[in-house]
Amino acid sequence: MPNYFFRRNVNCRSRSSMVDFLTGHFRYYTMKSWNCTSSYAHCIKLYRLGLTSIQSDTAYEMLDTDFWDEIREPIDDFTASQDNRYTIGTNGRSGGYLVLYESRSELTGHLSYCPTCGQRNFTKVPPTFENANEQVIAKEILRSQNSWLPIVYLSQTSVAELQLPDNEKLALITRIKSQLANCSGSDACGACRNPRRNFTVPPSKLSVYPGKGMDQSESFDREEWSIGRLRDRVDLVCAFDAACDAIRANYTNLINNCHVVESVEYQPIVVKRLAWV
Repeated sequence: MPNYFFRRNVNCRSRSSMVDFLTGHFRYYTMKSWNCTSSYAHCIKLYRLGLTSIQSDTAYEMLDTDFWDEIREPIDDFTASQDNRYTIGTNGRSGGYLVLYESRSELTGHLSYCPTCGQRNFTKVPPTFENANEQVIAKEILRSQNSWLPIVYLSQTSVAELQLPDNEKLALITRIKSQLANCSGSDACGACRNPRRNFTVPPSKLSVYPGKGMDQSESFDREEWSIGRLRDRVDLVCAFDAACDAIRANYTNLINNCHVVESVEYQPIVVKRLAWV
């Protein structure tokens, strides 16, 4: 049988067992204590992790390092397994609690990026046009930032000089305006001026509901809490508990196999001085 630290075995065939598990689970605030909203949680303060005295000494030394980057993978795995609908965050004055949060995936709004410096942009790189007539029309549309009605472009000198009937020009203008929607005037990066690229898949970010509690003061005896829904909630909380166990396992492995090394790092600074000419 696995040696769980946070997770508990729950009889999911018994409604009373599931209710007892959910109502008896440790909880902590999702924001501040004055907000009075809470969710399922675990205390991860060092004296509550079941560490030996030697492990505790090493753990206290590691508090000034970026050790979270080494142990947080179970959080990402849990979030992905829940389709970004739930995630795990830290709370408390010193981050001493892991808390289950509701979350969602949101588009960042960025449409292109610079492969050279990584700068992101909220506009797309304009497409290229092979046809000479399309190039002329596209140039006028980009110059005006795609802000005019199609008929206005007919009066522009470069468009008026095209050897096409007005109805064909309007058809081209309408189509190209659509193709150039949300496009910048060029592909140049605003930071380093190197060429940008459009995202093939729009980037997204995880947004968390930090002020929203979960099952707060819930007795689970209402009709909407069917046995199936209770099992789903127990599965979620057990998955949260298992992720917290995995974080603790990563942490104990870290303190058992690493030690803190001090080094002095010098950073260049810019100093202005006078120079004779």
